[in-house]
Amino acid sequence: MTPTHDFESPPAYHAARPRTSRARAAADARICGMTCMHALAEMLRQLYAARQGRAAETLMDRCSREALEKLVRESSAFLGSRVLYAVEDRLRHRKPQLEEAALPTVRAIASVLNAWLHDGRRLAIRAVLRELSEDELRELASLPELNDEVATMTGDFAGGNAP
Repeated sequence: MTPTHDFESPPAYHAARPRTSRARAAADARICGMTCMHALAEMLRQLYAARQGRAAETLMDRCSREALEKLVRESSAFLGSRVLYAVEDRLRHRKPQLEEAALPTVRAIASVLNAWLHDGRRLAIRAVLRELSEDELRELASLPELNDEVATMTGDFAGGNAP
């Protein structure tokens, strides 16, 4: 009796990569290269869905005017009407002194990720990390203020290449 299958080559088992979101796939088709605008949009959606409007306002205050304007231009369809209105309203009433204290978007995102980890919102963290490119994930993971557990989670989305 001859075997019907080959024992010489074992099957290759690979960990399934996280599924990309529909918004990211649409943006990839529309724009070459990703920015953390989609992660910021997802974070704002998550904050408003969890009724954390105050945290969303603080996040927007930490981001630069340029980043928020870019968010409205590039991600308006993904934001939803409620979040889009909140961002546009925040831009209308933005105080000039906030520009001086504005952080890079990745740093602003990191502060919320740390708070979410403390609150046990790991699914929300993963939803935001899924929106970042590999370079942005590496940059985020290298931030000294980022919690070690969140930095470890970035490796799941960076193909295991995070520091």
